[in-house]
Amino acid sequence: MIHFFLKKVLQSNMKIEIADAQSAAEILFSLSAESKEQVDQWATEVTKAGGKVLSQPEAFGEGYYGFMFADPDGHRFNVFYM
Repeated sequence: MIHFFLKKVLQSNMKIEIADAQSAAEILFSLSAESKEQVDQWATEVTKAGGKVLSQPEAFGEGYYGFMFADPDGHRFNVFYM
């Protein structure tokens, strides 16, 4: 389970500085796809939902296919099929 909180709500309960996700990568979430076609479909849906595709779907490494995107708040995600 992953929870997302508004920065002002989270900051009021944190004892440390919260990174600006628009200018710094604080974490990268990796999501597993069932096929190359599903990777491509997710890239299309991310764009429709207001996310920003940071790298287009492509083959990389040995047997990997995927892309990276950021949600509207700047959090980064990696979607890949292997």
